[in-house]
Amino acid sequence: MDIMKRLTEADKEILRRSWAIVSKEKEPLACNIFQMIFELAPDAKLMFSFMINERKDDPAKSKSEFSFHALRFLQIIESTILYLETPEELDGLLLNLGKLHARHEEQLGFRPHYWGVFKECTLFHFRKAIRADRNGRERKFSTRANKKGMDSRETDSAIILWREILTDIVDRMIVGLAANGLIRKANKDMREHRDSQDGSASASTISGHHDKSIKQICHSLRRAELSVIVPEYFMRRKSDAPSLNEDSI
Repeated sequence: MDIMKRLTEADKEILRRSWAIVSKEKEPLACNIFQMIFELAPDAKLMFSFMINERKDDPAKSKSEFSFHALRFLQIIESTILYLETPEELDGLLLNLGKLHARHEEQLGFRPHYWGVFKECTLFHFRKAIRADRNGRERKFSTRANKKGMDSRETDSAIILWREILTDIVDRMIVGLAANGLIRKANKDMREHRDSQDGSASASTISGHHDKSIKQICHSLRRAELSVIVPEYFMRRKSDAPSLNEDSI
């Protein structure tokens, strides 16, 4: 977390003030960010069963699962505020998240560029929340001198700072992703070599079979026959089924 170690007291104050504003309504904010990710990277939906399996009989459950996953994204960001003074304590968390996504990359089709989409969506909704807060205060107090809000200069400063923070978060997760990816590849090569020596694949474990079934499902959703880019799931989808969106969150 090199960037966080170089933050000045003025930087930290802006980050804390902006977070105090955007986190007033965490669930709506998290859901809006999450929904925008799926709008800009629709193929990311294939990582989440609740995004592709309609639950017409229990829409509340789909909404609950959506909110749960959305809030997990926001909790990672919140951790940077909690550890502004001791950012090195975040290294283990972010490296482990990167390793987790290495498994998601293999099993669920995670793509590293999703993190870039996450960053841009977060910045968009942070600015939107800060602006809404300022406009609300101006209407209430009929003055721009209200010190509790953030003016346009401070808002721009906050977005610049958050971009660096989010970039640092992603960079640390990429380190974990790459490290675990190499380990998983080495383990896979060893298993394949062992199986070839045994003359069969019977040495696979139950968890190995489970991983394979997950990968088969995800790969079937992502296979490309009608398009070399667009996953088959989207090309063959029968209709635009009702889905979670900002209006329903």
